Amino acid sequence: MLKIIAAAALLATTAPAFAQPVGTTRIVHVSYADLDLRQAGDVKQFNRRLRVAVGTVCPDSASPDRAATAEVMRCRGVAYRALKAQRAEAIAKAAATTRLALNTATR
Repeated sequence: MLKIIAAAALLATTAPAFAQPVGTTRIVHVSYADLDLRQAGDVKQFNRRLRVAVGTVCPDSASPDRAATAEVMRCRGVAYRALKAQRAEAIAKAAATTRLALNTATR
């Protein structure tokens, strides 16, 4: 089963820090197929992947300009809000999943 979350941000401003047209949506797919989101360590890894994805969607500005920095922070806020429901759903589905183990011990 393919397990992916899309971290997206609508870049709807004209900030020069982004070389993108106004109103562009950037999407980064984050796979968690290798993680068991019922485990705290795997949820931490999942959260790290999401932070990296948001950083990709909304990269730091090379400019020391406060407006550019504010735009990056706004972009990241939009991205985190966009993926919040997807993250919660992925974790809830994992919690609801029952895994069965076959007891192959002989008597």
